[in-house]
Amino acid sequence: MKQGEKKRILHFIGGGELGGAEELLLTLMKLLDKDQYEAHLICLCQGPFAELARQYGFQATVIPMRHKFDLSTIKPIRQYLLENQIDLVHTHGVRANLVARTAAKKEGLPVVTTFHSVLRYDYDSVYKALLAKYLTIATNKYTDRFIAISRAIKKEILEMGVPDNKIEVIHNGLDTSKYGEPRDPRETRKKLGLDPDKYTVAMIARLHPVKGHQYFLQAAREVIDDGIDAQFLIIGEGIYRDKIKLWIKELALEEAVVMPGYYSPIEDIYGLCDVLCVPSLMEGLGMVVLEAMYFNVPVVASNIGGIQEIIEDGINGMLVQPCDSKGLADAVISVLTDRGKVEDFKQQGQETLQAFSPENMARQVEETYLSLL
Repeated sequence: MKQGEKKRILHFIGGGELGGAEELLLTLMKLLDKDQYEAHLICLCQGPFAELARQYGFQATVIPMRHKFDLSTIKPIRQYLLENQIDLVHTHGVRANLVARTAAKKEGLPVVTTFHSVLRYDYDSVYKALLAKYLTIATNKYTDRFIAISRAIKKEILEMGVPDNKIEVIHNGLDTSKYGEPRDPRETRKKLGLDPDKYTVAMIARLHPVKGHQYFLQAAREVIDDGIDAQFLIIGEGIYRDKIKLWIKELALEEAVVMPGYYSPIEDIYGLCDVLCVPSLMEGLGMVVLEAMYFNVPVVASNIGGIQEIIEDGINGMLVQPCDSKGLADAVISVLTDRGKVEDFKQQGQETLQAFSPENMARQVEETYLSLL
């Protein structure tokens, strides 16, 4: 790249929701060297992300795909690439991979693709997961460099037949600048109807099968049956709400579980948590683990995916096997009853965060761009 020449990077993402991939992308766009790069965004679904990006001063456009196979978007994408003199395309997600990579290659542009998750866990049916994988593999040949947000994700990309030398592992960075101070926990407890005299064990995740809410609830039943005076908080929204409410009823947990849905500002939740549980079946990395560490909340999480790259069992948190509600309950009880362990986890968690800075992430992504420009 020539000295003083600003390069235009065009990011593509679904953008129909404000999920982990969207948050990561916004952090990256904010932290790219603005003397070297000009970030553009195209969202392929109607939703809140494009407007949020505009609020931060980025040029954001929506070119909606009517369905996952809607190749008619390739033409307006190619037109955008030409009119805005884009130098590199960076794709995030299945829809973006299908149409944006195809359009970029037709214009002879380099492509970077970030994989944020393991595809088979992103969908509520095997058919949908297989379709997503097929669509991704079909256009992987158009990507010049792949970014995996963890070594677990790199393994997934390798299994698709991508050469090792085209994949870089760049861990997500936690953008702590977006957080304020948690409000007085007494106020938040009152707002949510929580008992100030009980431990609060929380789970913060979209209501989706991959997040393992059933194991959290089964563990809740065991914790209470073991005589621990605890209450359980489920934060999030999603397709599994009715199923989760049914499990709460079946386990007779109506008086012990509070389920307010999506909550903002999230720092208020961390301000009242005694333990955060992450009983997921898979996590690309597990940003919620880093969030909890930032707010000095001890974490009990599944020993899977990228979580293993954050938590060292017994040092900065506790790991349990996925789908093991008894193990999850035992770990929660251990944390609640051993305050010395909690203090150690807090200290080690703060040290862990240093390896997951958003500035490091942005500089590594810039190096990837430089290798192609």
